[in-house]
Amino acid sequence: MRTKLFTICCLLFVSFSVKAQEHDFSGYGTPSKDEIELKQCPFDKNADAIILLDEAISDYDQQGHLVTSHHTRIKILTNKGTDAANIKIPYYHKDDFEYIYKIDGMTINIEPEGKLIKQKLDRESIYDQKEDERWGIKAFAFPEVKAGSIVEYKYMSAMKNYGGLDKWVFQDRLPVLASKYMLNIIPNAEFAYRVSKRTDLPIIINLEESKGRIYFEMRNIPGLNDEPFIDAREDYLQKVIFQLSGFKNKDFGRNDYMNSWDDVIKELLEDINFGKQINKNIPGTADLMIQVAGMSSEKRMQVIYDHVRKNMSWNRRQSKYCSDGLKSIWKKRQGTNGEINLLLINLLKEAELEVYPILISERSHGKVNTDYPFIDQFNAVFACVTINNKKYFLDATDQFTPAHIIPYDILNTTGLIVNRKNGGLINITNELLQYDEKIRTEINVKDDGSFSGNVTVNSNDYAKVMRVMQYREHKEEFLKKYFHKDGELLTIKDFEIVNLENDSLSLEQHCAFTSTSNSGDGYLYIPLDLFSGFDKNPLIADDRFSNINFGYRRNINLVSSISLPKNYIVDVLPKTIKVTNDEKDIMVSRQVVNDKENNLLYCNILIEFKNGLYPVDAYTVLKEFYKKMFNLLKEPIVLKKK
Repeated sequence: MRTKLFTICCLLFVSFSVKAQEHDFSGYGTPSKDEIELKQCPFDKNADAIILLDEAISDYDQQGHLVTSHHTRIKILTNKGTDAANIKIPYYHKDDFEYIYKIDGMTINIEPEGKLIKQKLDRESIYDQKEDERWGIKAFAFPEVKAGSIVEYKYMSAMKNYGGLDKWVFQDRLPVLASKYMLNIIPNAEFAYRVSKRTDLPIIINLEESKGRIYFEMRNIPGLNDEPFIDAREDYLQKVIFQLSGFKNKDFGRNDYMNSWDDVIKELLEDINFGKQINKNIPGTADLMIQVAGMSSEKRMQVIYDHVRKNMSWNRRQSKYCSDGLKSIWKKRQGTNGEINLLLINLLKEAELEVYPILISERSHGKVNTDYPFIDQFNAVFACVTINNKKYFLDATDQFTPAHIIPYDILNTTGLIVNRKNGGLINITNELLQYDEKIRTEINVKDDGSFSGNVTVNSNDYAKVMRVMQYREHKEEFLKKYFHKDGELLTIKDFEIVNLENDSLSLEQHCAFTSTSNSGDGYLYIPLDLFSGFDKNPLIADDRFSNINFGYRRNINLVSSISLPKNYIVDVLPKTIKVTNDEKDIMVSRQVVNDKENNLLYCNILIEFKNGLYPVDAYTVLKEFYKKMFNLLKEPIVLKKK
């Protein structure tokens, strides 16, 4: 299905007065006859549960608090869908900004004769979870849930001010039958809204300027789960996003929020926990500065980067700021990712390198809307170093990525360099390095149908970064992923890995292997993709919401030599073939040569992806290519007994 995102912007300005109150959802606790009789999602036959209704009304009180009434009704369609009755409501608890209250819920079961049995949510089952320094969760589970149950709940949320007005999300991991949102606009507020959705999914928008409110509604929305090679699920949700830009006050004039990226940069540089932390004198680093003196710029950068990575411990907390002071962080040798990277920036500046903070939105965090100058679109700060017009992006909490490689998590994203003169938004891409791997396999087929051999894998650039990370974090899982082939009775021995610590050399992995006989009816089947890493086709869904973001370009070369037993001959030899798309930016080729004189076979398979990012419109082409590629990789050499 062809999909596109589109944007609608509208500036609203109203002036009227009401008092916020809890809105009564008239249908609460009384599902309709159609909802009671619903056995299957009409637009997703495989759904285990469905959100029948998700609605909210936002209002304000006399103190300017943003007060929202929420109501949700869910139908459990199968026993597998009972997890949908475990509810988690996130809220922003930092500085007591948001408060969740008046939670009420019930389970509705339908007896065979049609009688509704309602069981109230026990208030003792509602509990709080702390996710991090900013976010908390109200969690609860409904009682007596089974296939056919309807669970329903409502609650109130209150925020300190209208600055908490963010977005309404129509879509969920479950399919949604109806999603409705009404916003009563606070007097003298100026804000824009932007609808992000697929063109094939209609939306109702009703703006009532005279009443100072706007209404949105969508229906029959498919569920969206994490798709293979998705950058961030958040980017593809059907939603309406609000941006508060300022207030007008008849007595004090206009109070503007940040309206440009220059405003964002200015605020950050004046922030005591961000800009005022730069150009700090870090005690105890004199020896490091003496060590790097006289080195080239690249070498100074690498040595300081490695020094911070080695001597600082990340406490696993995310932050863009430094609240404890860099001197304290350096003394403790521990901090948040923001604190460690601001420390790194100071040391690089002391070494007379051109370095600035850069705000980052990692791929999993979501895309940056460049028309929306808002700091919370970013979730991290890195160091951006410029040497001979080349930019390096450094994260000192990353123990696996060398300085010359852009971290995988920020490929194809947008960053904000925080500097008045040289700052601004930049696109972070890498056209030079790629996922580069060469796999050489020697196979010796024996008369009894078993075979043995050895394999050498040379991983470069992003292939090396990924394999080093996986090997260091979990060696057994690494061996299982790359060298214990599913479905093949392989025994691995004498595994060796070389150049783990050397950033400039290829990561070399070597092992010997043996396999038991796979003969049957006088035939042998010799696989050609034993160590390719392509075990299961990830692109099989009929429809897709998100772009296909591999991150990097890929070049994978499989070279095999196969020594045949004397009592077997080749029965089926895979054809030499090349498969590509119209744009010639993805390609897989296979060449097989039969050296009958020496009783040897040679096979060369080359896989190339010349782009790291493909739009969702290209999914159909990529899906078909992956199908052909996996068919090609799975096609064995067939030997026949003489």
